[in-house]
Amino acid sequence: MNLFPSDLVEGGVKFGDYLIPLSRDVIAATSNKQVTVGARPEDLELTTERGQGLPVTVDLVEELGADGYLYGHAEVNGRRTDVVARVDGRTHPSINDLVYLHPAQNHTHVFDVESGERISQAVSIS
Repeated sequence: MNLFPSDLVEGGVKFGDYLIPLSRDVIAATSNKQVTVGARPEDLELTTERGQGLPVTVDLVEELGADGYLYGHAEVNGRRTDVVARVDGRTHPSINDLVYLHPAQNHTHVFDVESGERISQAVSIS
């Protein structure tokens, strides 16, 4: 699972330029201003449109037939964060391309940064 430190903001959590909406119950489950967002490689959606997620620089794409795995990195809160996402194995970005990733609807997990405990069920993204 990819794990990203993310800031809580009004109505949800920031994921790059993308807002993941969170219920008040989830926000109230932690006293921190930051949480950890978790998303599996198969649950990250890729776009090349600016503002549609976390900007990720492609380091390598492992081609495995119909599927591929994109290995890249992003700057999150001033620190390099490695990212793995499943992509189409035949038509995919190239090394050094800039892409944007965001979690697929209903496939985001939110964890408390202090306890490490999951404070949400899968979060629905609108």
